[in-house]
Amino acid sequence: MAVERKDPDSIFGFATRAEAERYCADDVLIRSGMCPNGHGLMSFDGEVQQCGVCKFFTNCKPELESQ
Repeated sequence: MAVERKDPDSIFGFATRAEAERYCADDVLIRSGMCPNGHGLMSFDGEVQQCGVCKFFTNCKPELESQ
């Protein structure tokens, strides 16, 4: 099952719609296990996802399926 993208209209607390859209775009990348800065797949050690290039990290777990 693919990671579902959130609706920017359902997100509150941003000054502009563009900020909400950017949040939704980054969120779907992170939950897919991808770096939101465009560096590709992040590593996951069971607790933290981290990009090997820019060192971005998050404790959000990737929603991955077994292949």
